Amino acid sequence: MTEKEGGRTLEIEFGTSGYRGRIADDFTYESVKLVSQAVCDFLTEKYKEPFPSKKIIVGYDTRFLSEEFAKISACVFCANGFNVIFADTFTPTPVISIKILKEKALGAINITASHNPYDYNGIKFSPDWGGPALPEDTEVLTKKSNELLKSPRYKFMDFDEAKRRGLLAEEDFIGYYIDLVKSKLDLKLIADGSRGIYPLISSMHGTSKGMIGNILGEAGYEFKEIYKERDAFFAPGFAPDPSAKNLKEMGMLIKEYNKNKSGKTAIGLAADGDADRYGVLDEDGEFVEPNIIFPLLYNYYIEGKGAKGDAARSVATTALVDRVAKYYGFEVIETPVGFKYLGKLISEGRVVMAGEESSGLTVAGHTPDKDGIYTCLLVLEMLSYYKKPLKTLVKDLLEKFGPIYTKRINVPVDKEKFKAEIDEKMEKFPNVFEGKKVTGKNTTDGYKVFFDDDLWLLARLSGTEDLMRIYGEADTEENLDVLINSFQKYLI
Repeated sequence: MTEKEGGRTLEIEFGTSGYRGRIADDFTYESVKLVSQAVCDFLTEKYKEPFPSKKIIVGYDTRFLSEEFAKISACVFCANGFNVIFADTFTPTPVISIKILKEKALGAINITASHNPYDYNGIKFSPDWGGPALPEDTEVLTKKSNELLKSPRYKFMDFDEAKRRGLLAEEDFIGYYIDLVKSKLDLKLIADGSRGIYPLISSMHGTSKGMIGNILGEAGYEFKEIYKERDAFFAPGFAPDPSAKNLKEMGMLIKEYNKNKSGKTAIGLAADGDADRYGVLDEDGEFVEPNIIFPLLYNYYIEGKGAKGDAARSVATTALVDRVAKYYGFEVIETPVGFKYLGKLISEGRVVMAGEESSGLTVAGHTPDKDGIYTCLLVLEMLSYYKKPLKTLVKDLLEKFGPIYTKRINVPVDKEKFKAEIDEKMEKFPNVFEGKKVTGKNTTDGYKVFFDDDLWLLARLSGTEDLMRIYGEADTEENLDVLINSFQKYLI
């Protein structure tokens, strides 16, 4: 990591998911030391003396050198006078979040690049409330990290010395998390489903290996776990993202199993590399979009578990959630994109469930960070409650609250030109667009236009690429395509 390399300027951008980069290019031992020192300086300035706690949680995922990067970060914290609780094995992001809360720690460092390709890694900081860091913190961390990049400075201590001096202790984080999850789920109800459901499970070579199976095995399930071995290259070559594309093999296995009519029905449950995202496949091996899983689970939470309360979703997430909330007399809080905003609402007890279209979800009384493991188990609990195939539950949901269709496209743009023109274009946006009456606009995150019947369009610039992302939702696929295509033409 240098200021100039190969003619390009390198900078550290510390966003919601921390700092990510290519291993051995941007992401190096040196960069981890500097970013860790920046977090130490940030915490020292934020809390001064006396500290409410000097505990820092440090964990890591299954990527190449993640454990070594984690040790290096831990050594910087110990040298700065913090007490580190270090994960004794690779650990999911939601587990680290729960550990922060259990230990009443100042926060956590997590070495992970989540669902990104194998050649990336990252260093994520989560504050004392357990969710992703908010912008007021990440802006300071970005500034401090880049100052240290220009004038390198950090304290460092040998890992074994830190242990000898009592500044670092290695612990199991996972056992407590599993016990906590089991205490929140209806295990008896889940066990009832073991007679008819055969889950295929995948950690995608990531951190959730064996965790869902541990709970299901105790509940009497027969199941099959695939892609469970640690593989820093995530063979057969995909990023550890539980998307429709990456779960095709699981889908084929489900179809094959269900063809045999064994008396049980196979479904698919997957988590991404650090287990904060989920992926669900139905009985036909087809991917069920998060924009369907979220309202399904919110409906179950109210109807099946008797929960009472509002929900929260990001600006790019389905209005189906709003329809479910309205039906039961509740409301939905809309936030900018980024689970940090949703997690904060969970942490403050303002909603019973929060989710986003990019496979993130959590519930009140659990972690304020997204949790793919818990979401998968909650899907099983829901199936056991209704005693219906997942495909039928989706059909019932859309008949009751839909129909609704969602889509996202990526459009190459000149970002500077787009920024210069967008405000005027949105100000002059017609009151009727493609025959649909405009009922409102929102600039919470990007540029969103609302129409009658919960139809909407949203344009957001990518934070890393020269792309505009256009999202939309409509009552038919035809209307959706017309709206999105016309919106694209209007904007560029």
